[in-house]
Amino acid sequence: MDHIQDDIFSVSLPYAGTSGWSGTTTSKERAVNADNSGKTKGHQRETYYLLHQAGTNGLTWKELSSQTQMHHGTASGILSVMHKDQRIIRLADRRNRCKIYVHPDFVIGREIETQGNPTKQCSNCGHEMN
Repeated sequence: MDHIQDDIFSVSLPYAGTSGWSGTTTSKERAVNADNSGKTKGHQRETYYLLHQAGTNGLTWKELSSQTQMHHGTASGILSVMHKDQRIIRLADRRNRCKIYVHPDFVIGREIETQGNPTKQCSNCGHEMN
């Protein structure tokens, strides 16, 4: 991971300055502790590096989990957070029933997906609703 220096790699914390949690106090404590300790940054940095190494093939959450020994929730969460922050790209393609994530350098014109729920529109006027 030499080409991604730790001091210049910024961590993605798109959920009110955190990496997000499920809504429980224990989940919030886990996220805040991981974010403050540098664990989140380390996992994201490793994921970014592995996606770059994977090239156009990219990685699914299962492949990331297998390579890093991260728990499913950790691997999936890291990919989701970095995708939300537009650090990585999720392709519309799937492999083994899982979405494929790639480093931005390796999209190469393939169909991509945005993160989160699609914008809903009012059925009466067509105005976008949040």
